[in-house]
Amino acid sequence: MKPILTGFSQLAYTTNDIDRAMEIYATRYGVPSFHRLDTKLDVLVGNTEGSIELKIALANVEGVNIELMQAIRDLGGFFTSSISGKTGFAVALHHVAQRIEGNIANWDAHAADLENANRDITLKATAGDHARIVFTDDRDMIGAYIEHIWMTPEARQELDRLVPFHGAVDRLTC
Repeated sequence: MKPILTGFSQLAYTTNDIDRAMEIYATRYGVPSFHRLDTKLDVLVGNTEGSIELKIALANVEGVNIELMQAIRDLGGFFTSSISGKTGFAVALHHVAQRIEGNIANWDAHAADLENANRDITLKATAGDHARIVFTDDRDMIGAYIEHIWMTPEARQELDRLVPFHGAVDRLTC
C-alpha cells in the first residue's frame, strides 16, 4: 500500500453557525471571502444509508482549501459529533482531505487499498459521475477524519474557478 499521509489539500471544520465562523475567519485569520454552497448527498455511514445536507463555505488560502461546514441534516452525528454537547457557538476540526489524482481507475485502486488495509471507513458518497468520497476515521492518531476524494478534471476545474483564492503564491487547485 502507498503511504496514506500524503497529498493533504484541505482543513475542514464543522460549526453550528457558518455565518459567524466565516466572520471569525475573516477577522482573526484574514480570510476575506468564501464560496458558499448548500449540498445534499446520499451517503453510507457505517451500515446506514441516508442523506446529509450541509451548508459549506470554501476558501483557498495559499493552496490550502479551508472548508467550513454546518450540518442541516446529519446521519449518525458524523458531521456534528465534534461539536455536540458544546453550548453556544462552536467550531472544531473535522477532517483533512487527501486528493486522489488521475482517472477513476486510480480512485478504484485507492479505495481498494483502504478496504484491503481494513481501514475504518465511516462514510462513503458518490456525487454523480464527477466525484467519489470516502472518509476514514483517523481521530485516534491525527485527531481528525481523513476525506479521500477524487473528482473529474472538469469538476475540479469548476470548483477551482468558484473558490476564492487568498494569498501571495500562484493559484493552486485544491
